This record gives sequence, C-alpha cells and structure tokens, in this order.
Amino acid sequence: MTARITSFLVKIASRCNLDCDYCYVYHHADQSWRSMPKIMSPDIKRAFAGRLAEYVKDEGLRRAVIIFHGGEPLLAGVGSITDFAEQLRHAVGPDVKLDFAMQTNGLLITDAVLTALDAADISVSLSLDGSKVDNDRHRTTRKGRSSFDRVMEAYHRLEAHPKIFAGVIAVIDAKSDPEDLLAFFNDINPPKLDLLLPDAHHVRPPPGREAEPEIYKDWLIRAFDCWFDRYPHIPLRTFEALLDVAAGLPSATDAFGFGDVNLLSIETDGGYHDLDVLKIVGDGISDLHGSVRDMAISAAAASPVIERHRALLNKDGLSESCLSCQVVDICGGGSVPHRFSADGFNNPSTYCGELFALISHVKARLVQDLTAEEEDLSNRLSETFNLSEFERAETAGPAMAILRADADLTYTERLRQVLTELEKTGPEATEIARELVGLGVDAFARLARRPGMVAWSHAFLAQARGRQIHDVDGKPIFADIAYLVDVLNSCAPGAAIKWDVAQNDAWLKLPFGGQIIFERENVAAVARKVVEEAFEIVRSWRPALAEDMLLACQAVQFVRDPTADPEKIVSFSDDSVPGTLFVSVMQDGKLIDPFDLADSLVHEHRHQKLYLLERLGPTVSRFAPRVISPWRADLRPPSGLLHAVFVFVELQRLWQHILTHGPAHMKERAAKQLRDTKRNLDLGVATLRQCELTELGVGLTDVLEAASRQPPIAA
Repeated sequence: MTARITSFLVKIASRCNLDCDYCYVYHHADQSWRSMPKIMSPDIKRAFAGRLAEYVKDEGLRRAVIIFHGGEPLLAGVGSITDFAEQLRHAVGPDVKLDFAMQTNGLLITDAVLTALDAADISVSLSLDGSKVDNDRHRTTRKGRSSFDRVMEAYHRLEAHPKIFAGVIAVIDAKSDPEDLLAFFNDINPPKLDLLLPDAHHVRPPPGREAEPEIYKDWLIRAFDCWFDRYPHIPLRTFEALLDVAAGLPSATDAFGFGDVNLLSIETDGGYHDLDVLKIVGDGISDLHGSVRDMAISAAAASPVIERHRALLNKDGLSESCLSCQVVDICGGGSVPHRFSADGFNNPSTYCGELFALISHVKARLVQDLTAEEEDLSNRLSETFNLSEFERAETAGPAMAILRADADLTYTERLRQVLTELEKTGPEATEIARELVGLGVDAFARLARRPGMVAWSHAFLAQARGRQIHDVDGKPIFADIAYLVDVLNSCAPGAAIKWDVAQNDAWLKLPFGGQIIFERENVAAVARKVVEEAFEIVRSWRPALAEDMLLACQAVQFVRDPTADPEKIVSFSDDSVPGTLFVSVMQDGKLIDPFDLADSLVHEHRHQKLYLLERLGPTVSRFAPRVISPWRADLRPPSGLLHAVFVFVELQRLWQHILTHGPAHMKERAAKQLRDTKRNLDLGVATLRQCELTELGVGLTDVLEAASRQPPIAA
C-alpha cells in the first residue's frame, strides 16, 4: 500500500518578516525558496483544491488537516487565507471535514485578523521561544531588532480567542535556563507547548555542542525533571509524547517512536514535497518532482522519495547501532532529518546520546514513582479485598462498593471545584452555583457521578485553568455552563440507581468528534425495549451480575458505524465518560437480537468494571511495548489485551448459559462464540504472561486464568 496522506502543509507564502537564525527554510542547505513565488497564486490554489477533492474521494477520506505555512503565512493576507479555506471546503464537499491550522510568528496578528480566522475556524499556533532574553537570541528582524514585544501582543490577543488558539512552539537554546523557561511558560499558561531541538545532523551538528558535549543532555534532563516535578500541568507535547511511547502508545510527534508518512507539503509554485524539515539535509531532497498542475496527490504519495522516507520510519530502516540499542522501541531512531550524514540516513540521530540519556532518565524516574505506587497499591488492596472476589459478580459487592465510593468521591470533589470556579465568573454562573449548593449532599453526589457530567466538569476545569480538552479528532471541546443548566434538575431526591438509555446527553457524544454516529430518537424509541429484554436475560440468569452492572454503569448510548459490515455488531467503552455503554442496536437493517445485545452490555460492563479497578493503579508497566493481539493480528498495549481477557471470561459464562438454556435459534451462535472465546482466552493469557505487568496486573491475570477454567455458573 502507498502512503495515506491525511495532512497537507500548504506554503501560501515563501518569504518571512523575521530572520530567525535557526530557520530550516532560510538558513540551512535547501535554498529553493529564493526561486519560489512569494505568494501562492490563484491558479495554484484552484489546482490544489481540485487535486484534494479528487484524492479524498478516491481514498474515502472523511477528514483531513490543512496547515497553512510559510515563510510567514499572514504575508499572503488574512482574506486570502480564509477565502482559500472556504474554497477547499467547497471543493471537497460537505461529507469531508477539513481541519485548518496555521503556524505564525505573530507579527501580523491583529484583532481583525483573529476575528476572521475565528470565523473561518482556522486554528493558530504561535512561535515563541520564551522570555525576551530567550526569544531574542534567535527570533529577530533582519536588522537584529527584538520581536518579543510584538509576539507577546499577539499572544494576548490569541488568549481572547481560545477556540482557535492551538498553542506555542519553541526551539530550545541550551544556553537558556530550563527552569526559567518553564517558569515563563507556566506564567503565561499556553493551551499547548512544544519544545523542539534545533535542527541539525551529522554534517551540521547542534550549535554549541562541540564546545560543551553534554550541554543538550544536561538541559533536557533538567527540563524534564522541572516539568515532571513542578509543572506537569503544562501540556508539553515533547515530554508527553516521550511518556506515551515509553508506555507503548503512539507518539504524537515524529521526534520519538515509529510511524508512517501521512503528510505532504505543497510549495507556493504548486510543487509537491516530502517532510519540509528535510530541507536541512540538502538542496532539492524533499522535491517529489511533480506539481498540483500535472500530478495527482495519489501519484505524489506513491513517489520513490516518499517510499524511501516510509522505510526509515520502521525498524527495518534503522542503522545497526539503533537496532542493538535497548531504547530503540521508544526512540524509534529519532527524527529522520537528524539522522543524515554524508553517507545518507543509515545512522542514529545526531541527538542519539541526548535521546538515550533522556529516555534512560525518564524510565528511571517512572520506575521509581511506579514502585512506590505499586507498594502503596498492594497495601491498599490487601487491606480491602482480593481480586478473585472482585472478578466474580457474586462476591464482588464489597469490592465494588469500595471502588464505586472512591470514584464518586473524586467526581464529587471535582464538581465542588467547578462550584468554586463558577462563583468567580459572573452573575449567571453565581446563580447556577447557588442552585448546586441547594441540591443537598445526595443529589449533588448523583449529579457529580453522571457520566456526561464527569466529562463536562473535567473539560470545564481545564478551561478555567487555561488548558484545552480535545475530541478524538484533535478538535477543541468547549464546556459551557448551558450544559450544567440542562442537567441540574435531573437528579431527583431518592432516585434509584438506574441506566439512562439513549438520552440526548451532549457530553456522552462530544469526546468522539465525527468518528461515531449516534442513532436518532426514532431508532432509540423502539430499541429501548430491547435493552430491557437484554438486561432481563442477564438478571434472570444471574441477579448478582445485573446488580454488578448497575453499580459500574449509569448510561447506555446507541451507536453505529456506517463503514462496517451491516452484519457486524459494534460496541465500545471509553474512560473519558466512565459508566457509559456504547452499543449498536441495529443489525442488517433490523433491531438486534436481545441475546446479542446482552453480550454487548456484559462486554462493555466488564470494561467499565476494570476501569474502576485501574483507578487504584496501573496493571501494566509504563514501559511495556505493544504486543500483537492474538485474535486481531495488530499491535496493541498490553492493558488493552488484559481488558479483552477480563471481558472474555464473563462472555464465556454468558454464552455457556445461552447454549444450555437459550432459545434454539441461538444454539449454533452460542457454540461458535464459546469456541472463539475459549481460543482467545488461552491465547490472551499466554500473551499476557510475556508482558511487563505490574503486581496488580499479574495478580489479575492469575485470577482470570483460573476463572476461565471453572465450570459454568448455573442459572
């Protein structure tokens, strides 16, 4: 398969009104900018719009990202930018969502510019290297004058537009004090911060390192410790990405981990190019030798240049020294441009020593913290309940009461913090705060534990503290107080624990962006009856399991996946909305069989039950690499595999019951489900035994292996 392009970096201006001395466009090997048109012409824009429309249709893309770049993109004029965005939206049509972003130095930002960008829904990232001293070492005008004051004016204007303010990008100067730098960013509180190492490679090493070989190692370790210990609330993508790959999750940056090419650059002359930063390596190295005038995007994505780049992003493309390194699964060889030497890219990163030192230090810090957490967790577990009792619904009551109370305490405290923030805001919010206070203890606690309220209050507090919550597509989500007004009267005094089935709760849907479709009320109206029938199947078989489900879960939402086979039954859970079961209720154009829905409800309940346990501590080492899922043939975190095994144990019991006591039309289905579940359990447990689990994870795996071999639970 060729590369699947989902992001497009569009150079709408090739010149800049600053002269940053580290800039990869103007001060490194590739000087092609000199012959580029200063501004992208209307005919190139039209050609790109046509190529984009063609590509998203052929590839079936429902979403793509357009990044306006330069030079300084605002030299093209804000009207030109917003018109271009509208032109592209029109070209791809209403079924494709285009997310627009822009990287700017801020000098041309005015209130009018931001109003226009806000209206056009174009997010803005600002380049700012820190305080005046740090910023003005490198980010100056051609006459060497400071840019800091004008950039900070832009920053404060952006603060008034949180919907489009994406964050700040800063380039590291190892001469700066990392603690002072982070203190500065803590004071101004950007919605996101990205720290970049200066672009360099083996032919052109990092500035200052020859004189002081340890300067970057020392800087990175000091910066990480300062962030980890004092400022972990700063959403610093560089360090968060490092923690993600250390935990076996995908990296959010090309500085760490493996990946694939998904971005294409388009210059002002319409030429296709690979990763823009490759310009530090040599003249023309990123050129794909085609243009929007004469080449389809699919042809550019299949070019030999892109294929060579893709090969460098997996293990087979790494040097021998990288392959023998103990942190290669975290580092991934480092950024591709940083690997270049006179002999090509078959080298470790020029920052190899720095990356190794930083990763080793981070692992040591996390092991230290994790060991303390595990000891504390082990003590708490031994004092409260054992895992075998927790796993089985018939004996889980005391454990579930403890876990439920712990979670509810957290959610109640969070809503109290919301109350404090509301009282600071204004008359309307203050009045809502009074209503909250008037609810009484029990009603307040019930409101706090509602899954939608858990998600909303998390986002609201993040906003109040200057941070931003995003949906799964990376788009910001805004928690306004109108939602709180809508749900304030929903917790009647003395209400019994029950499920909210297919209620129109916005915060059960917002976190999932456009990737999940929720059934309309006409479907929900008839499907609620099937939920009752499915739950009754469980209750009549095992009343204790039904009670277990009510303790762990509060809401059911009906979803569908239009890209899936109509016969496929879809369900999922997500801890951002704890206690919610997302299930499909239609199969091949008809309502789902109640026994199949019972499977989905039990399946997702088990995820929610394990989420409650995982609140106490991790089940998997943060450094555990991803493993191949035995039944899906893809890589996934061991925690996901443990969740699957935890689910399969209960589903094995359910399908054994259906085989023995269920209707005739489900017998064949039940027999097949049992065969598949038994196989998956054996494979899953065997795989987990090879994973880096915590003491809690090992103990739970022991319990699940034993449970998988026990006789079925009688009706």
